[in-house]
Amino acid sequence: MLSCKLKIKQIAVFHTDTKIIFSILPKQKRSSCPLCNKYGNRIHSHYVRSLADLPISGKLVQLQLRARKFFCRNKSCPRKIFTERFSQDILPYARRLCRSIDVLRSIGLEVGGNKGALISRIAGNPVSSSTILRLIQQLEIEGTTTTSGVIGVDDWAFKKGRNYGTIIVDLERKKVVDLLPDREADTLKQWLLKHPEIHTVSRDRASAYSKGTKEGTKEAIEVADRYHLHVNLRDAFKRVLHKHSTTLKAAFIAFSRPGNREPLLEEEKARSLPTPKCTSNSQRQMKFEKAKELHQQGYRIKTIAKMLQAGPRTIGKYIQHDEFPKRQAPVPQVTMTNFHEFREYLPKFYGKQDYPTLYKNIRDKGFNGKYTQFCSNMNQFIKPDSDNIFLPKLSPIKTWSTSKISFMVLQPEDRLKKTDQAFLKFLYNKAPEIKAAVEMAVQFKSLFKNKEEGPLESWLTRALQPESELRSFAQGVKHDYSAINQVVISVISNGQVEGQVNKLKNIKRMMYGRANFPLLKKMVLHESMVHQK
Repeated sequence: MLSCKLKIKQIAVFHTDTKIIFSILPKQKRSSCPLCNKYGNRIHSHYVRSLADLPISGKLVQLQLRARKFFCRNKSCPRKIFTERFSQDILPYARRLCRSIDVLRSIGLEVGGNKGALISRIAGNPVSSSTILRLIQQLEIEGTTTTSGVIGVDDWAFKKGRNYGTIIVDLERKKVVDLLPDREADTLKQWLLKHPEIHTVSRDRASAYSKGTKEGTKEAIEVADRYHLHVNLRDAFKRVLHKHSTTLKAAFIAFSRPGNREPLLEEEKARSLPTPKCTSNSQRQMKFEKAKELHQQGYRIKTIAKMLQAGPRTIGKYIQHDEFPKRQAPVPQVTMTNFHEFREYLPKFYGKQDYPTLYKNIRDKGFNGKYTQFCSNMNQFIKPDSDNIFLPKLSPIKTWSTSKISFMVLQPEDRLKKTDQAFLKFLYNKAPEIKAAVEMAVQFKSLFKNKEEGPLESWLTRALQPESELRSFAQGVKHDYSAINQVVISVISNGQVEGQVNKLKNIKRMMYGRANFPLLKKMVLHESMVHQK
């Protein structure tokens, strides 16, 4: 069973239901001192040493080795007595044979500590997760000493939003070169100074990476990350949509009209309550105003919630407040008004004008109450009676979030749903300023296709004009012009780095919080070496 290279002999075998025990004796006549390497053959004493081996037919295997202690023959050696050493398979102080250690370590490197402990138990060689992690930590794995000269740099999160590290990938060999414990410019600089062969760096758009690359290399070519450029472009366009939230809200309502999208009229803006100063979400603002309008027409909360695709509790909260964001509605004064004088006038315009417009009209005609008193009287006046409780069925109002629209405008038209295509055409027709921003964004995205010098400078000239909606984004592009221009003219991409970051995340999650930086680094570098082979 044991390797023939081990100088031991078997003297007895014991069996139980779960374990096989081998009693063995060493055959070597002498052993070298671990300090002075002098051989000693005079025995001082002996003790029994237990060693675990690979399982046999699902049973645990244990070796009971009668290890000896020798006197050191070197009188000047500080160690007078030492335990005999074996050249192979048995390490000093080890509790199992080397082949058992290699199997457990391989399992741990593949699936981590907890899963590795589970698999080892199923395989008949049970150990704890801490043992597997300890075996991995004993393994010496270092980063690559030389690279191809073209690397990619990106950050990854120890814990998102708190602390980050840096991953460095050889883009030509497609393997992880090293991990850095932070994303500071000086750390990257010191690493680059040890690798003078690097001439091209594809990096995240973080200023720290830009600074570290410039200080750590001699005029290395910097290439910005194309993915993050697209993310920055979408974020810039979302700010444009927030800026035109009133127009976007009116487009939602007009687009959802029966008869397919009547033109936006000026009076459409007057059919909604005044827009709060703090609103940043046109979609929620539109639902708030529409919910109040429908409730005033007599529709139930469940019907409104279904039509607006919102929860009943949300609609109930909207109805209880007069303004958005939520504010406590003023308590109406209990005073008499002359509302009864307008009971014949109001039905002619109900359904054609909203409450603010009706209130303004009767106010001009002599109504002496406040707006809250008007609403209270109006709700009682139009409350459906038992003979007229069925109101016309309302069609849902289709809305899109600003994030969804920012994705839609940068997609080819043939990839969009017909409803999305129709809405974008409708929006472009009614909001020329949004259409101009979309055209500018699409032009920027198309710069990466032809790999030609010059188009980026022409685009910047147009985008930096005072009337441009993407002017702030263009200023950021101008600040990092050389790296972004390399994206336009070069085929180098940071996509390989993003893939390696995803692998790193999977490894980090396997460790269940036990993956401190040295352990995680060994796991990632081992995974990269195995993949490279």
